[in-house]
Amino acid sequence: MTPPQNASIKVFPSKLDAHNFEQCWAVPGQTFEQWLKDNVPAYREREQPLFSASVNGMQLAPLGWDAYVIQPGDAFELVVEAKTGYEIAIAIIALAAAAYSIYQVNQIPDNYNNTTPEGSSIYDANAQGNRPRLMGVVPEIAGRHKVYPDLLCQPRREYIGNESWLHLLLCVGVGEYDIDPEEIFIGNTTVSRYAGDIDYTVFGPGASVAGHEAHRNVYTSPEVGASSGQSGFELEGPTSSAGGSENSYYRWSFSGATMSAYEVDFENKYGNGGAVIAVPFPFEVDDILTISGGSTSNGGDYRVVSVSGYQATMQEVDSNGDDTSWTSFTSETLSYAQIETNSITAGNYVGPFFACPANETTDTIWLDFLLPQGLGELDDDGTFLSRSVTLEIQYRDEGAVTWTDATQSFTGATNDQLGQTKRIDLPSAMRPEVRVRRSTAKSTLTKVKDEVQWTALKAQLPTPASYADVTTIAVKIRGTNALAGSAENKFNAIVTRKLPVYDGSSWSAPVATADIAPFFAYIIKDLGHSDAQMDLEELSALHTLWASRGDTFSAVFDNKSTLFEALKRVLAPGYAEPTLDYGQIIPVRDGPRSAFEYMYQPDNMVGELSQSISLFEPDEPDGVEVEYTDPNTWKPDTVNCTLGGDQLIAPKKVRAFGITDRTKAWRYGMRKRRELRYRRNSYRFKTEMDGLNSRFLSYAALADDIPGYAQTGRVEAVSGRDITLDMEVEWGTGTHHLALRKPDGTLSGPYIATATSDPYIVTIDADLDFTPVVDGSMEPPLWMFGTAERWCYPALITEIKPSGTDKVSLTAVNYDERVYADDDNSPS
Repeated sequence: MTPPQNASIKVFPSKLDAHNFEQCWAVPGQTFEQWLKDNVPAYREREQPLFSASVNGMQLAPLGWDAYVIQPGDAFELVVEAKTGYEIAIAIIALAAAAYSIYQVNQIPDNYNNTTPEGSSIYDANAQGNRPRLMGVVPEIAGRHKVYPDLLCQPRREYIGNESWLHLLLCVGVGEYDIDPEEIFIGNTTVSRYAGDIDYTVFGPGASVAGHEAHRNVYTSPEVGASSGQSGFELEGPTSSAGGSENSYYRWSFSGATMSAYEVDFENKYGNGGAVIAVPFPFEVDDILTISGGSTSNGGDYRVVSVSGYQATMQEVDSNGDDTSWTSFTSETLSYAQIETNSITAGNYVGPFFACPANETTDTIWLDFLLPQGLGELDDDGTFLSRSVTLEIQYRDEGAVTWTDATQSFTGATNDQLGQTKRIDLPSAMRPEVRVRRSTAKSTLTKVKDEVQWTALKAQLPTPASYADVTTIAVKIRGTNALAGSAENKFNAIVTRKLPVYDGSSWSAPVATADIAPFFAYIIKDLGHSDAQMDLEELSALHTLWASRGDTFSAVFDNKSTLFEALKRVLAPGYAEPTLDYGQIIPVRDGPRSAFEYMYQPDNMVGELSQSISLFEPDEPDGVEVEYTDPNTWKPDTVNCTLGGDQLIAPKKVRAFGITDRTKAWRYGMRKRRELRYRRNSYRFKTEMDGLNSRFLSYAALADDIPGYAQTGRVEAVSGRDITLDMEVEWGTGTHHLALRKPDGTLSGPYIATATSDPYIVTIDADLDFTPVVDGSMEPPLWMFGTAERWCYPALITEIKPSGTDKVSLTAVNYDERVYADDDNSPS
């Protein structure tokens, strides 16, 4: 059976503007009033409704709304009627709400003719479905993710063996994918459950798809289809003109003992002369007989309206048609027929209609025909007898005068729906116009089922034989009740991207992976960059770390983005960000640190260190709500992330793009929550060219000249572990640290320092890891000194801005190891 076609419902806020309307859709089988109750939040029964309704051009009275059952292809128009201002407002609000509600639950947006794509259907739980993405972004899929492949051409239905089949050609995304047959679905049901009803083939990038019927780019004419509550145009057959009826006596003609034909002696009841012709045996009600010749003046085409049989003696006519010669045969059946003396007129054509758009040509067309009540004749015993119907099809090129004929015949003995698709290969490319009519008359008897509807006219347009760089799926689906209408836009699969993986020395062949590093590298190389534009050593090290932690990235990019924005998203689940460093794109991870990288203190700063402390505010977020993609439903889910005292009254909402695991999403959210609580100090300072030593998230030791914190200065001399400073240092209680700055700007230490008898000399607990130069040939090492808790401000550099050729501005945030405390924990 043909899957039901949704009904169109257009909502007009004003009857004065026919171009301003909201497009809605309704599933057939429900009453119009039920649709209103289900989809219009403000709808209620009123004595005088706020809007009028018409269906298929006919006004639908409010009293009939609860009785009218929506049919496939119905075209409704709802128009807000002028009333008081308040009532108009209510009506518009109600109908607008209906339009929005339908849009949200509609299975597939109809944007085939749009020039700009809509937003992502993957992450909109209410809009997930297969759809065309004309002028849109071909999806890039990272890791393992559920996708609704995009339509590469219009879905095409055809009848094969009296069954409706749907052809789909779908684009999974750029690149290669590992696709498990048990993870390919229609809706939520794996296709393996529809054994024999679904056939599909996966084609890799660049593979030929021409061998699969689904690859055809077929245009479906909008002029042929549902009409007046039917699935298509009902075809007309021959008709007869008004007239009376005559009697005709049929005498059997024998060849030996076998009756092979019979003769017709056309004779009215008054005994006038008739014509004699030979006709096939047997004939039936509604057969058309042609009477000519003989002495009759009533020659022409006639319809048989009844046939009866009885026992009688058969008579034989002579060569003149007179009953002068008799031959007696007893106990034989003589058929008697009453024949209408009405001439038969050919039926009208439906059409013509163009099979393809203007400025397009085709060499192949298809016509779909549906026999909604089956085909056959019911006899007195309730048995369906075989019956045949023949159609006349004509086509011609645009502007041509002469029509080319084709025929389509149906034979059946069933009351089940029948359907056939007629394919016509045209002699040359043309823009054909097509028309159809019945050659066989339609029966008026209730026991005969022979209605034929023309349901579709399709034409093949230029069709690619392959699709470079993308994986495609060609699908053929039987239109069973089990699949219903969901097959057309609910085909989905869980796929895993195949990418090369860098093992520290070379790239592997593409493998199925959800690791972060391979997709990070793929994005960069896909834009034409080489390995030289990446720090492969750093990337390899992070890949090892991420893999050991189970940090992955699984997401779909199907909207426009920039390179760095995409890289930021990819690295976020690994707590990293991309940076540019001397022409290379380097991923930098924010994680626990144990060794300082650089030192910045008053001796190598230009101006003062500016420090800003963010105090707790009453309205700041008291928790984090993380949205991630649930791997079971592949729809958004949330997890709350809180610290002591959080009540989630005003949580910060965070989207964990690329995370499909609840625990990982919770860890991601806890990192964000801890950053909000524990990273509240920011620093700004300037240097000469020293600041260019650091990069994003460098771990730096900062100092200023505020009493009670770090003391700073220059090293005067070094003797083994004794360090001579340029000033006396103040000793407090507890452990003290001394850190030195190497010639390359990196920090040496900190070392545990102890006092000596000389207030300018301190002793450290280990040998220096560099050789200081204090002879004046270069800048001497700088030092920072203080208690273990206050010898520096631990900070992470977050921004580096050169100013001219001699100054650099830096921004930093305080480092607090409590930020990372939940990186390996799990939600309760």
